[in-house]
Amino acid sequence: MKHPVLLLLCLLANLTQAQIGVNIGLPERGGTYIDLAKENYRWNNLNTGNAIGSGEVDSRGWPTVDAQYIVDFRPVAEWAGSVDDPENFHLNVSGIWKCSFLGQGNATAVAGGTVQNANYDAAANLTSFDFSVSPSSNGLFLINLSNTRRTPTDALNSGFTNFKMLRPGYTDDSQLFYPPFLALFDSIHFSAIRYMVFTDANGTDPAYPAVMEWADRKLPDDASQTSLPTIGKRVGGCWEHVIDLANRTQTDAWINVPISATADYVTQLATMLKNDLDSGLNIYVESSNEVWNAAPGFEQTQYNKAQAMALGISEQENHARRTVELAQLFGSVFGNGSLNGRIRVLMCTHQPMLKWWAEPMLQYIQNNFGPPANYLYAIGCQTYFSGGAEAGETVTEILDDCHASITNQITEAGVNEAGRTQWIAKANAWNLPGGFVSYEGGPDHGGGSTTNIANRILAERDERMCDEMRYNLDDAFIQLGGTLAMQFTLTSGYNRYGCWGLTDDVTNPHRNFKFGCIKSLLPDPPSAVIEGIGEKLAISVSPNPSSATASFEIQAVHLSEGNLNLEIFDGFGRQVKSEQVTSNPFSLDTAVLPDGLYFFLLRKNGERLGGGKLVVQH
Repeated sequence: MKHPVLLLLCLLANLTQAQIGVNIGLPERGGTYIDLAKENYRWNNLNTGNAIGSGEVDSRGWPTVDAQYIVDFRPVAEWAGSVDDPENFHLNVSGIWKCSFLGQGNATAVAGGTVQNANYDAAANLTSFDFSVSPSSNGLFLINLSNTRRTPTDALNSGFTNFKMLRPGYTDDSQLFYPPFLALFDSIHFSAIRYMVFTDANGTDPAYPAVMEWADRKLPDDASQTSLPTIGKRVGGCWEHVIDLANRTQTDAWINVPISATADYVTQLATMLKNDLDSGLNIYVESSNEVWNAAPGFEQTQYNKAQAMALGISEQENHARRTVELAQLFGSVFGNGSLNGRIRVLMCTHQPMLKWWAEPMLQYIQNNFGPPANYLYAIGCQTYFSGGAEAGETVTEILDDCHASITNQITEAGVNEAGRTQWIAKANAWNLPGGFVSYEGGPDHGGGSTTNIANRILAERDERMCDEMRYNLDDAFIQLGGTLAMQFTLTSGYNRYGCWGLTDDVTNPHRNFKFGCIKSLLPDPPSAVIEGIGEKLAISVSPNPSSATASFEIQAVHLSEGNLNLEIFDGFGRQVKSEQVTSNPFSLDTAVLPDGLYFFLLRKNGERLGGGKLVVQH
């Protein structure tokens, strides 16, 4: 029989057999941050009734006038008198939301709840109040902040800073991310997280030849992590939070670098990642997102075209040139041997464009820079499937269409010959170490059409959708030779614009079968591996996550006297700490461990007694 730790490491190694990741957005349906203001930026000028403009905010985006805060959790399209979702699902947003801002002013509830316990702390110049929301709320909140003064010496109607609206059950946001959101990543060990939507890669580039400098990036202390057009920052979540989340979940990061970002920007970003991202995590690097997509909102496509014209090359060649540039810049920061190791540069395009984009790009790199495998880890496209476009189709017929949609993509005949087997063969022919990946994929029932919308949504929640997802990810991707499939997306509402999410509520991931489907395809997270091997006694850990003191108290219930050995492993099964303990309960000092997910084993006289999971947060 294998030694338990060896068994653990073997099981962890098997995670590489099914490489499935997920795209995340901002906000996630049900909450990304504890502080709602970090993911919701909707302010009206209370005096004019119009949306806050660029002349009515400070350099961080906070209003410099009396303002109304708008929060809208309602499903599509309740505001127009109907709801797409046949189950009429609403998020539960009831409870006491703790609100505060720096400055003085009056808070008045206009819709969605009541203001209670208003208070002004003159010494701290802090106004606080509770916003009480009943279980019957439809999710529309309107809160007026009037007679504001930033400081006691400022004039009336001068605004405020640092507005916070903490989710029910929380009195501070020192943990940053909403625990139910984090719990999703503790329950399923994704191979990677793609931050394209989180950082808002689409439509945030200026018109060519303008560039994006490092100073233009989003900062952690900006008024929100969503787009802030009022201060010229249309980008989304800051890179610091990308790193925080990757470290906390111990999951490889897939980043989308703005096409207009200067070489200095890219170098500074690579340096930040090298310094702050856990050294055991890989970084997938992609140039923007869908630079081939001419749809409205994909300004990066127009930037790529204009830049290509200025350089006298095709748009395909410019996309390839930029991808190599990113590889060179990241490689120069991370050093020799980093490319195709920890740094994994990807070149992605539209699935039908294998001949028309992917092949010319690879050839351009070969002709101008040398073998593409020196720079590129993999090539990729989407792996979406769909059905139910016709009026009157039943849920069963929609799912039948989905199955046929997947089958048709495996090997494609005709002009394009851009099936998944052809993509895999192309990646192998160019000796790309990471082969063929999908940057997005999953059931696609969006487009904005309301035709048959009820059945389209019900098909997403049907148990058989799990079968189709498994067919799409396993039989029609992994078993064909695909290496990393990225699901789109973690959460979303279910409506005419798409039913992308594995769930539509972070607090209830198994409301439908899609989250469970992904979970069944990936091995259990390491915590489950440890906890499932021959437990002999109950073990309690507190606090978990750790507190600011960076220590845990661990107690093995009903344990007899005797020396114990404690072993700590990181998220990849690597032992990072081992020590003898002589008391029960005992304290574990984690001050030297970086923030993140860890696992522990307790032994007595060499015999494994049990283990568990630790979340370190300093």
